Amino acid sequence: MSARGRRLHRAADPAAFRAALLDLTSDLTPFTARDTFVVVPTRAAAEQLRRTMEDARLTSSGAALVVPPIGTRADLYAALATRLLPAPRMLTPFEREVILGAAARVAVEAGHAPPFTVRPGLVAEMLALYDLVRRNARTIDDFDRNLVSELQDAAESDRGAARLLAQTRFLTAAFREYEARRAAAGACDEHACRERLVAEAAPHPLARLVVTVADAIADANGLWPADLLLVSRLPGLASLEIVATEATLGAGFLERVHAALPELEEITVDRAAAPLPVLRTPGTASAASPSVAEYRDREDELAGVARRLKRARRDGDASALHRTALVVARPLPYLYLARDAFDGAGIPFEALDTLPLAAEPYAAAVDLALEAVVADYSRASLVALLRSPHFRITDDSGVDLDPAALQALDAALAEARYLGGLDRLEDLLARWRGIAAPASRDERRRVRALPALTAAVTAARALAPLASEAPVSAHIETLLAWLSRFDRPAAADDPNRSRRRRVQAAVRGALGALAEAYRRHDPDATADIGRVTAAARRWLESQTFALHTGAPGLQIVDADAAPYGAFDDVQIVGLVDGEWPERPRRSVFYPASLLAALAPAPVDPRARERDALNARRAAFRDLLRLPAREIRLSTIQLEDDAVVEPTTLVDEIPAAGLPTLPDPPVAGVRVFRSEAVSTPPAAPDALAPEAAAWARLRLAPREGPPDRFRGQAGDWSMRRISVSRLERYLNCPFRFFASEVLRLEEEPEDEDTRTPLERGRFLHELFERFFSEWQRGGRQQITPDTLPEARELFEAVCEQALSRLSAAEAAIERPRLLGSAVSPGIGHRVLAMEAERSAASEVVARLIEYPIEGVFTFHRADGTPRDVELNAKADRIDLLANGSLRVIDYKSNRTPNLKSALQLPVYSLSARDQLSRRDGRAWTIAEAMYVSFEGDRAVVPFAERGKTLAELLDAAEDRLIATLDHIAAGRFPPRPERRSLCASCPYDAVCRKEWVDEAPADE
Repeated sequence: MSARGRRLHRAADPAAFRAALLDLTSDLTPFTARDTFVVVPTRAAAEQLRRTMEDARLTSSGAALVVPPIGTRADLYAALATRLLPAPRMLTPFEREVILGAAARVAVEAGHAPPFTVRPGLVAEMLALYDLVRRNARTIDDFDRNLVSELQDAAESDRGAARLLAQTRFLTAAFREYEARRAAAGACDEHACRERLVAEAAPHPLARLVVTVADAIADANGLWPADLLLVSRLPGLASLEIVATEATLGAGFLERVHAALPELEEITVDRAAAPLPVLRTPGTASAASPSVAEYRDREDELAGVARRLKRARRDGDASALHRTALVVARPLPYLYLARDAFDGAGIPFEALDTLPLAAEPYAAAVDLALEAVVADYSRASLVALLRSPHFRITDDSGVDLDPAALQALDAALAEARYLGGLDRLEDLLARWRGIAAPASRDERRRVRALPALTAAVTAARALAPLASEAPVSAHIETLLAWLSRFDRPAAADDPNRSRRRRVQAAVRGALGALAEAYRRHDPDATADIGRVTAAARRWLESQTFALHTGAPGLQIVDADAAPYGAFDDVQIVGLVDGEWPERPRRSVFYPASLLAALAPAPVDPRARERDALNARRAAFRDLLRLPAREIRLSTIQLEDDAVVEPTTLVDEIPAAGLPTLPDPPVAGVRVFRSEAVSTPPAAPDALAPEAAAWARLRLAPREGPPDRFRGQAGDWSMRRISVSRLERYLNCPFRFFASEVLRLEEEPEDEDTRTPLERGRFLHELFERFFSEWQRGGRQQITPDTLPEARELFEAVCEQALSRLSAAEAAIERPRLLGSAVSPGIGHRVLAMEAERSAASEVVARLIEYPIEGVFTFHRADGTPRDVELNAKADRIDLLANGSLRVIDYKSNRTPNLKSALQLPVYSLSARDQLSRRDGRAWTIAEAMYVSFEGDRAVVPFAERGKTLAELLDAAEDRLIATLDHIAAGRFPPRPERRSLCASCPYDAVCRKEWVDEAPADE
């Protein structure tokens, strides 16, 4: 290419930038367009430029639209490679990492051990470093020579330099092996392709190249020194057109491009300067600049955008939505937040950026299958896998699982102390299938859970090959086969059916490409499930998912794509430090001072960073002049509850010299459907028909509401009377209704890996074993004298029980049980309680986990009897020498309100009657108490000032019968015992407390 074919087009502003691109492509024919390529920073920028070209042609004289190929620098290499004969096979990113991973293993085996463990994430960083070296037009010999010369002398006395030297020798060996394997595979990456493109003339070369990006210093998506060297030497390239704005050129790009491409001809874009847009200033500005609006967070920011657009539309002063843009530094999280913000306001929006594949629900569901194997099929991982809506895992009959069966499986596995293992799971399946006539409550639950357990075993068996070490490709093929077998097809009426199918195809395609890469380039690589899971997760997290987001309307564009679109109204959002500009990505292997030696010409790292920052500031100044009419700026205060600072780029605003106008206030403008019914006057007609009908019902006058609005659900029969469930009713009848009648699930409240049910059962079994051991030697009473011996025995029993837990669980449980420097421990509380009461009366027997079964008679306050069938277990009953009972109920933490407690008094009365019938003698109740393992008070007696124990037990009998009557009548009003309970209730938003607060308390 002659020097006269190299031209630099200098554009005064973004409008002139787009005009230059239109002029350069306006004379294309179908034949010349085929040999033209336009380089843009991103795929979204390519789509914006296509639209700009289409809009320009539609408003012109009607000439035929001919759009040349438009793409990124990676797309350019792919297009150039297809012109070679024979065309090289381009390595996929999966193949490149697999080849480099195998090369790293060979380098270690050859004696070049690195000072770190080679992991999948580090292989990706190694590949990024290799690309950095080659894109700077340097060879691996250059890399080795420059870094070794810098490090060798200091390595003798500096341990850090010695580590870097060993790292350099490892990386050099790995990179050379990578290049050898790449050549042996007969394939190319961009670097090998670049060498062929310079050395060979293509039969049909690219004739014209239009570059719209700066170099890599000014633009992360720009051209590198090796790219500029390629375009200056590319055989057959007759025309190289570089288009840039004056701001970008003035930030240092002009000098660098002239140095890379000598005799570059400069052309000023002949276009009248566009009028400056009006800068709309907010009523409430940020502390950083009076021109920048400040919002609480991104959701509040998008809500403000929606209110402004709705207000402008109502005032008749709105730009067309497709000519209105929100400019973001990073598309996420705005693309996800926009769904709620703009859909709820009835504002159509559109985004052209790709979405991260790992953020799609199906990709997260795939992780459930891997996690099940990693966790050795633990209860939590299996239940989560079976509950996933993305998989259809059935029992032997092929029928979908009933949610009740899943709930029963969760409880049954916890009761069976199942901690994982496929062999243990299959053993439980065989035993539960053998239950012919279930007699106990636990057996009935196991029968209900059997379909879900069968499905769990089916899924686990299909995943079992992943648990052993095998070739990576075989592991991934096993996972793909599992997904093909258990994927649930999307319903025909699912509005997201198309998206879900595309996501499934993308996930399987990524996993399939990874398996093919290992099969082709590293078939001997073996790994366990941990490494396979890490590799699969890393690749899914790195993949993007191209999907058209939203409907034609408001444009959400990133800062790189925005200059390629023509807009009337622009708002730059999220102006926070760290995003505007985005922090530069640094190598994890070397400091910038060492990597500077790999640049084509010696460069000061600080000068390079300064040039990069100046380029970002120049790009921001161009964005300020992007729209034809108005521009707005906004920032936020909080990001994930963390305070964020505005960007320093706001300092560029005054220098732009934009005319300003205040923005009209938008406070009080109702734009969201939720506001249509929550802000007076209510307007239900703004909602969808079904939602509008529901809103009218909720907004109906409150005089005489239906009984069902006050918690009257109709007669209901408890299948099994559980006193703990009755206490839940007393805490809040509506919560009882949601969990027991509707069978809605609640999120577990535990902070460790086991549920409260599992922890409680563990503690009860622990004390049962302790007291059995204590009494086996003929000992009963624990006194102050025998307290040290009891503590020693309790510690031994604890250690035996803890040995059956995982190391992590045992580390959490040990200080709870045995105490620490800040807490006496559960064992101390229980043993001290008995030692303190040893003088009152001697304990002659202890009944641990004592079953209370049969029909018991309770009485109302007026003496009316009521027979109640119970099937329960009392935690502990001490038989005292004086013929009385001490009934103890263990609580993990908080003890119940004594005014509404039922479990302890009902168990006390029932145990007294049952033991009296068993022994043929009259037992009395001496004491009833709660023992809290970790609460503020260790011992809480069932007592109240001014009342005897007998009076409290009589009141509990009356409360029990009244509760049973209310449940049978279907009375479930949302009347919590304490309003503080509403703060943690998952049903607080739907319980209609406002209706019930006006009703009499006895309803």
